[in-house]
Amino acid sequence: MLRTIQLEEFSNEIALEMGLKVIEEARSTGKKIAVSVDRLNHNIFKFVSENLPADKHDWLRRKANVAIRFEESSLAVKNDLESGGMSLKKTFGLESNDYIAKGGSIPIKVRNAGLVAVITVSGLSDVEDHDLIVSALRDYI
Repeated sequence: MLRTIQLEEFSNEIALEMGLKVIEEARSTGKKIAVSVDRLNHNIFKFVSENLPADKHDWLRRKANVAIRFEESSLAVKNDLESGGMSLKKTFGLESNDYIAKGGSIPIKVRNAGLVAVITVSGLSDVEDHDLIVSALRDYI
């Protein structure tokens, strides 16, 4: 399972390309999704397909918070928590209104710089959200 995306460089243009590739991949399979690409201090790209619930923005934010906090994909964190009998609240004191351990967010790191951004998808099952990112960004991975 992919835990991080490691790049040589990252820019707002790369973020735009990544977001558009995810949308293109989702559309090619008829899936409705929300996608966000965020630097650590601001949003670069956000799109929500028509007819998705208004709370998708919140799902994106909460998944991204997990990927940023642990510097691993939110799906990897979910799996690690489950296999270790842990929870975000009891083990780490993280509130569910700000953090959710569901797949669909992957941190973006730049070699020799560390964590710089996160890409997040919501709208499908958490494994499908994760896999959509991996499939759409195979050229970056």
